[in-house]
Amino acid sequence: MTATEAHQILSHHSPLYPGKFFGASVKLSLGAGLIYETVRCPQFDLADRLFSTVESPAYVLTHECDLDPNNDRIFNEYVTICPLIPIDSFIAEFESQFDDPVSMRNFLVATARREVNRVVYIPPGPGPLGLGALLYLNNLASTHISEFAGANPLAAVSAYGLQSVDHALANHLQRPKVDRLSGGKLS
Repeated sequence: MTATEAHQILSHHSPLYPGKFFGASVKLSLGAGLIYETVRCPQFDLADRLFSTVESPAYVLTHECDLDPNNDRIFNEYVTICPLIPIDSFIAEFESQFDDPVSMRNFLVATARREVNRVVYIPPGPGPLGLGALLYLNNLASTHISEFAGANPLAAVSAYGLQSVDHALANHLQRPKVDRLSGGKLS
């Protein structure tokens, strides 16, 4: 499958209004809803069983008041981020993990419809977001605030976009455990 085909599947099945998803990023303070093209963040190397650092597009989750340099408080030096996987990178890295093109298509449709809790589809935007991207919510990380010194955001989500991502994040992190609902254990 090509990245363009994946983009078409995602955009066709997504309930999002792409034109409302992004807003202006100029003169915004570092904080929730900003997207940066390259942020140094940890990545686990399964072969070495160690974390290394990589540069990745990233979505900022920490609220701006917790990052304001004028707000001199303890625990203000790390930024919670969620690395973004541009659609072309997703195809290149993960296509081999699907049994066939149909299972990959089904995953993309379910992701676009918000049926996959751990992944959020981000519609096309500037730069590496040209065909859209995926936020992998099980890969939340933190990086030092100095990573953003002098960096300009690639994009900012609008209030509509922020609400959409916040809803997906809350659903992912706060949904009830399955074994508590069924009264049994997961197998």
